[in-house]
This record gives sequence, structure tokens and C-alpha cells, in this order.
Amino acid sequence: MQKKTCLGRIVLIVSLLANLTGYAQMPCRATLTGQILDQTTREPLTGATVFVRETKTGAVADTAGYFRLERICPGSYTLDYQFVGYKSLTQPIVVGPDSLLTLPPTLLMPDNQLLQEVIVTEHRSEAQQLLQVQSSLSGVALAATRGQSLGESLKNITGLYSIQTGPTISKPVIHGLYSNRIITLNNGIRQEDQQWGTEHAPEIDQFLASLITVIKGAASIRYGSDAIGGVILVEPKAMPTKPGIGGDVNVVGATNGGMGVVSGMIEGGFSRKLTGLSWRVQGTLKRSGYVKTPNYYLDNTSYHENNFSGDLHYDHKQWNAEVFYSQFDARIGLFTGAQVGSLADLYAAISRPEPILKPGFSYNLDRPYQAIRHNLLKLRAAYRTGRGSTITATVAQQQNSRREYDLLSFSRLTNPELYLKLVTSTADLVWEHRSVKNAAGSIWSGSAGFNGITQGNVRQFLFLIPNFRNYGGGVFAIERYASDRWTLEGGLRLDYRWLRAYFLDETTNQPYNTTRHWQNTNGSLGAAYQLRPDLSLTANISTAWRAPNVADLYSNGLHQSAVAYERGNPNLQPEQAYNGNLVLAYAGKRLSGEIGLYNNRIDNYIYLKPDSVPIVRQRGAFPAYSYTQVLATFRGMDASLTYKLTNRLSMTSNNSLLYARNQTDDDFLVFVPPNRSDNRLRYELGQTGKLSNLYVQVSGLYVSRQNRVPPVTQQQENGQLIFQGDFAPPPPAYFLLGAELGFTAPVAGHTLSVILTGTNLANVAYRDYLNRFRYYADEPGRNLSLKLRLPFGTNQQ
Repeated sequence: MQKKTCLGRIVLIVSLLANLTGYAQMPCRATLTGQILDQTTREPLTGATVFVRETKTGAVADTAGYFRLERICPGSYTLDYQFVGYKSLTQPIVVGPDSLLTLPPTLLMPDNQLLQEVIVTEHRSEAQQLLQVQSSLSGVALAATRGQSLGESLKNITGLYSIQTGPTISKPVIHGLYSNRIITLNNGIRQEDQQWGTEHAPEIDQFLASLITVIKGAASIRYGSDAIGGVILVEPKAMPTKPGIGGDVNVVGATNGGMGVVSGMIEGGFSRKLTGLSWRVQGTLKRSGYVKTPNYYLDNTSYHENNFSGDLHYDHKQWNAEVFYSQFDARIGLFTGAQVGSLADLYAAISRPEPILKPGFSYNLDRPYQAIRHNLLKLRAAYRTGRGSTITATVAQQQNSRREYDLLSFSRLTNPELYLKLVTSTADLVWEHRSVKNAAGSIWSGSAGFNGITQGNVRQFLFLIPNFRNYGGGVFAIERYASDRWTLEGGLRLDYRWLRAYFLDETTNQPYNTTRHWQNTNGSLGAAYQLRPDLSLTANISTAWRAPNVADLYSNGLHQSAVAYERGNPNLQPEQAYNGNLVLAYAGKRLSGEIGLYNNRIDNYIYLKPDSVPIVRQRGAFPAYSYTQVLATFRGMDASLTYKLTNRLSMTSNNSLLYARNQTDDDFLVFVPPNRSDNRLRYELGQTGKLSNLYVQVSGLYVSRQNRVPPVTQQQENGQLIFQGDFAPPPPAYFLLGAELGFTAPVAGHTLSVILTGTNLANVAYRDYLNRFRYYADEPGRNLSLKLRLPFGTNQQ
């Protein structure tokens, strides 16, 4: 019996050796294909990597998440799947003699620890985007910013800043560019809310967003002219697909300003004959009182906000449709210390270390203030053809009304000094063709489309900008080629803009108009190469343009909210940008991050330059600014690195360096962000008793003094004080200490999320160069904020 057993073992060994010998003699002609998807959303993870340990080779997922490995020998292998922001996955496989092996879809799970930071991913994005650096704010990182404005919430991302008008108004800045050089997409619609003003903050309810994505650099090919600096995409979470009702309640409270916010959302899906139909209703109430610096309250800096939205979505077989409506309504108090009555008062206010008026705390909101309302209606329909292409049509209308009230009323108390109503209609038609694989396994994908816009503006009361009509249209095409480690992209766009402004001749009392029109063609080329499974290099060069807007050309009056007199220039020409960036991204087991270099040359760069002499009007004395045009360059570096010291302890360093230059006058530019470094140390405690996802974080933000500015000088000429460069030198550098604590806990069968944040914990008195009111007062002092989120219902997400 033992002889038979030994003989059987010998036969088995010989058979296995023969099979292995046969495999070894077979040519390495096998091809391995698969797809990498998000485990939750089932969306393709473009740019994810798959690495074969035994052969030291790998591949990058294309725009549809597909990858392809060729010339694989028969045998056993171990595959490593990786993607920034997701947990790595290991998969053993056996490759036989077949020429093609197709693996089932690989599902990667988001890494909760990484999602608690701002996730920076460098990748080939969806068909409507080119190869661009993209930074995404989501998960706990987004939840930690609840209650803040959009501009403030994005400041944690490298390369992003905010330009402010006091503590209540904040606008995003990307690589030194802001206002009409950044396009914001609110639920897929280009936001048009009089964004030309530096004190006109984005009118978007941040609680609508489950993901905020920032595209850094020129992205006008897909999104249209004006996207010289970048694009901000505010995206809600996907509509429910299962029957039932669910939602969540968010509550935010803050010590500085006594801020309180309540936001609620309820949604549901239907079944049976109404399968595919879903709905959502959302609303937000926000109140805040006088903000306090370390030493005094800022008078009249209260803030009131009321928002609501509704969404109806239907998905049936090959087509889907959506109707979305939102309203943003806010009253924003403006610091009264910036209001002065004479030149002597203005100079005294600038030189004074503290405002004269230092009230106690109050929720009162009086003159001066802004009252703004933004309505958005969106209709969208998409059809998926049987051949894999998608056609999407979107139309939308927005109505933005802005009332600005001065400290002193020029007529009745109920009338604003400035009233602007802007009505915008947009239409987009986009065709995304199916991915095409050639014989060599390379993949072609892309899109083409049309964007159209029409606007009408009506003004009342005091003059700042004229009534106008504006039309624009553009066609584009984007194509992408992915093969092995390479991904190449190219795009081309043609735009046309038409503007007519209406005036009243004060001499003849007759109306007249002025018409301008422009057209331009721009392109983009990008390439990405996967050096190793954990290392990628991406380069992009692109052009973009921006036609001067009505404020650039024809402003002539007091801008109440900015407390400044602004003069336009009707001879301005379109801006033309030439943008290039290079990004090296690494995603290792302990160290991850990216380093990016960028250069943006803008011919005919338009900006508000401080005038030498403040202007005096019947209403008081005001700093004066004039629109001017120069050749400007913006060069810089963004570096974001995270190192896991242990499995629980990690350190993150985000650094932004920017160097801007007025090449025409061989001088510096005003209102350019200074260099900054934001460093954090985070410890993950995980599960502790009934608390889950427990973490604690300390942070330190250093912002340098902006030394690269035109020199500030002053002199007396004919009894008049003359300024050169600015009205005051840049403030000193500052360092702010912060902390954050977060966890989840079970409450009545649901999961309560709790985040406690602290900013400026050392209560440092400082001023920020990008604040238009830095001449008059300090920035806010210490602030503690508590954020609670409780989901409910049968379809919690």
C-alpha cells in the first residue's frame, strides 16, 4: 500500500513538473484586462494603478476604469491595486494558456483616514475634463468646514486662498487669480452672481455639497472662457436609488460671533410603477452676530442667511432627467469702521491701531449692508445610446438681485444706494462618445459640445455699472488616448462674446449704447506617465482667454460694499493666458503627496490698481481704484505631503509659494497672496468604547509678510497727500494655532457625527494682506465651533 502511495506521489510530481515545463515553454502572449471601480458608487477610478509583483510591471486605469496588461506568461501572480484616497487591495490570480483573461471588476474601498484630510489626486478625470491637477474636499474634511463660506472652506487646499472684505465676505483665489477668472459650477451650472466684484462672494449653500472639486489652472476648453485661474465644482451627493425616505440634520454653533446654523435635508425614492423616480428637499438657516478680534468687536458684522432647494430626478433604462431649483438669500453686515467722512478721517482710520467705535456684542444688522438673492432653475436630460455614447442637454436660468445699502441713505431709508438685477440663461449640449479600443489595446475616448449664455442686467439708484446685454457661445472637442503607462489628451475650443452697454447722455438726456464683440480660439495638450505604480508625472500646457466685463470697461462710481470708488477703462482688450504645469505625484505606504509647478503668463491682465489720490464725494472720502492692463506672470509651487509616522499618527504639510510680476512696469502686483505653510499632526484613536472614528488633530498655519508689492510711499503735492503703490504697507507675518477633534457615536439606532474645531487658539491679533478692510481693523480672534450631523430614515447615506 505504501509503495502505491509513493508511486502516486511520484506520478503527481512528474505531472506537475511537466505542466510547469509546458508553461515555461509557452510564449508569453496572454493579455490581462480588468476594471477598477469605487466600491460605493461603482464609478470608474480613472488613474488607479495595478502592479504585478512578480514581473515588476503595471498599468493605469483609463477614463472608464479599464486597464490592460500584455505579454503575460502563464503562471501565478499577485496584483496590487492602488489609488490615492482608497485602501490598497491585493489579489492573487492564475494565468493559464488562454490568450485573454478578463478579471471581474475590482472594487476599492475609500480610506476613511485619508478622507479625513483634503484628498489631492492627480489623475485623468472624466470625459468632460482635461488632464488637470484636482483637489477634492469631501468626507470629514468637508464636514469640518460646515458653517463656513465657500471661500473660507477651500483655504485648506494648497494653492487656494481667499480675498476678503471684512470677516463676512470671502472669495476663493486660485494661484493668485479670482473673480471672473474662476468659474464656479453649482450642481453642473455655471454660477453667475455678479462675481466681478471682489466683495461679491459666491452665493451657494455649502450644505448642498457632498464633494467640492477644484481644478487648478486654465480649464476653459470644457468650461468656457474666463476659466483662466481654474474651476470650482460644487456637487451634491447622488440621488437615492432605493425606495424609502431618509435625510440628515446638521447643527453648527460657534463662539465668535455667536453663530448658529441649522440645515436639514430629506429625500426619498419610489418603487413599483414609479421605480427610478427620486426627490430631495433641503434648507439652511444661519445667524451670526458681531465678530470679535482679540481686543474688540467689529461693529455691524452680523450675517443672516436663508436657503432652500428641491431636486426631482428620474432614471429609466437609457435616459434620465432632472429638475433642480435653489434659492440663496442673505443679508451681510459691513464693518462701519471702514466708513469715513473726509480725507483726514481716512488717513486717521488707516493709521489708527484700533477703530474708534468699539461696541459690545449684538446680533443687530443695520446700514451698511448687502441684501442678495440668487435663484437657480435647472433642467437636464441625458440619453445613453446602445453603442455606449451619452448625449446630455442642460438648460438653466438664474436671477441674481443685489442691493447695497450705504451707512447714510441718499433718499428713503428703504431704498438701497445700489441695485443690480442680473438674469442669466445658459444652454449646454455635450456628446461623450463611447470608448474605442484598437487592436493594440489602446483606448480612445472623448467628448464634444456647445455652451451658450445670454445675460441682461438692470440697475437702479446710484451709478456703478450700466445696464447691459451679453451673449456668448462656444464649441469644443476633447479627445483622450490611453495606452499602457501613457495617457494623452488634447482639446480645442472656439468662443464668441458680444456685449452692449446702455448709457444716458447727461447733456441731452438721450440714451445711447456702446457695443463690443470678441472671438478667440484656444487649445490644450496634456500627458501623464506612470513612472511606477506609486509614482506618476503629469504635464499640461493650455491657453485661455477672458473678455473684459462690463465692470472692467464702464465702472464709474462708489462701490458701497467695497467702500471704494472704482473707475473702468473702455479701451481694455481681452486677457490671453498661456498656462503650463508639471506635477509629480507619489502614493506610497507611508509617504504620499504631490509637488506641482505652474507658470501662467497673462497678456493684457486687468486689475484694480490703487490710485494715488483718494476721492472725495458728498458722501465722504474713499480709496480710489482704476482698472488698468499689463503683462503679468504668476509662477509658483504647491507641495502637499503626508507621512504616516505610525499606523495611527500622521503628519501633513501643505505649502503654497507664489511669485507674481507686472512685466510691463517691471514691478510687483497688488493683492497677490503671500506664501503660506499649513502643517498638521493627526492621531487616530479609532474605536474607543461607544465612540468610533475618533481622532484628534493640531495644526499651525504660517502666512508670511507679502514683501513682493509695489513700494508704498506718500508725499505732499500742492497741499494734497499723494500715495504711491497702496494706501498702507502690507501687514506683518502671522502664525495661527488650531485644533480639531472628531468622532461618531450611536444615538437611537443612528450614527451621530461630532466635530469640534478651534481656530486662532492663541488669540493672536493680526491682519491679512488679502482683506480689503485690513486698513481699519484686525482679523477675528479665537473661535470654537461644534458641528453635529445626524442622519435618519431607511436609506441613510
